[in-house]
Amino acid sequence: MSGVEEHLRVGIELFNRGEFFEAHEEMEEAMNSLEGDISDWDFYLGLLRAAVANHKLSQGLPSSARIHLRAALKFLAPYADRHRGLKLREFRSALSAELARIEALPAGSQAVISPPRIETAA
Repeated sequence: MSGVEEHLRVGIELFNRGEFFEAHEEMEEAMNSLEGDISDWDFYLGLLRAAVANHKLSQGLPSSARIHLRAALKFLAPYADRHRGLKLREFRSALSAELARIEALPAGSQAVISPPRIETAA
């Protein structure tokens, strides 16, 4: 397993455990390990921004989370529904639903944290 793949695997595990700050750090390490082939740079950046968004939600900062969710969706949009062994279509759909919940919040209210999971394609 390459360094990139290992950082992705650990990042997904951390994300799915709700350790979003640490997940973002692993995605950053994956990006730094790409070594010349940066064709997946935006993919890892999208996962990183999804982790940051959920970290911001856990801090009670829905307006910041909204910005990061929009960015995550933008960066993940060009990739196939199954990419790097992940169910990306489902993850993008869950991020979109999370963004819709945040955007529907009345001003000043706190978001209920219900983060999506990153699932692998079997």
